[in-house]
Amino acid sequence: MNDDPGLTPALEAARIILDGGAVYVRTGGEPFYFSSGWASPVFIDLKRLISVPAARDRLIDLMLKRIGEAWGGDSLDQIAGCELAGVPFASLVADRLGLPLVIALKQARGFDRLSQCEGTFEPGARTLLVDDLTTDGRTKANFKEALERAQADVVGIFVILNYGIFPADPEIESLIGLTDIIAGAEAADSLETAALAEIKSFADDAPRWSRQHGGIGAP
Repeated sequence: MNDDPGLTPALEAARIILDGGAVYVRTGGEPFYFSSGWASPVFIDLKRLISVPAARDRLIDLMLKRIGEAWGGDSLDQIAGCELAGVPFASLVADRLGLPLVIALKQARGFDRLSQCEGTFEPGARTLLVDDLTTDGRTKANFKEALERAQADVVGIFVILNYGIFPADPEIESLIGLTDIIAGAEAADSLETAALAEIKSFADDAPRWSRQHGGIGAP
């Protein structure tokens, strides 16, 4: 638990992620390339944290607090996890809230209303879509459309980390952004100077940084 009254939920989450060794930085050579096409000097692998019970549990605590603030306690009928990385986090959230869980799939695997979902639900079920992170939200928009074709009422999208530095659609709620990772790293001196400088340069103008390093972005 957080016993530092000056530590915000976002900075506590950033500390958990940094301490968990989930932040990788490249200061030279080939950058990381996201599935969305963006190039980045930083890759954050939140899936590492599912193997660390204390870190995982505290992160879920923080997620649930933020979800409660955004949607309240009785406004959801089910949780939907995004295939693949969002499934463990969505599962834990659904279990803590005592709600049904469904999985939104990348591709349809059948022909009926639920062909792009694992699990079952009635039309109109108020659904929160949960994933680990997002860059520009395009993939989340595809999952949202899949759920809506299955006649779910998608009341919101929640991720642990929204980079928050790319042109984004749709609206997504998150626990932290890349700027929180930067602030957490500065406060704890948990990244090397060159790595922190590279991430800051990227965060200042991510589309331009991406274009200059072989990804999509601003000219």
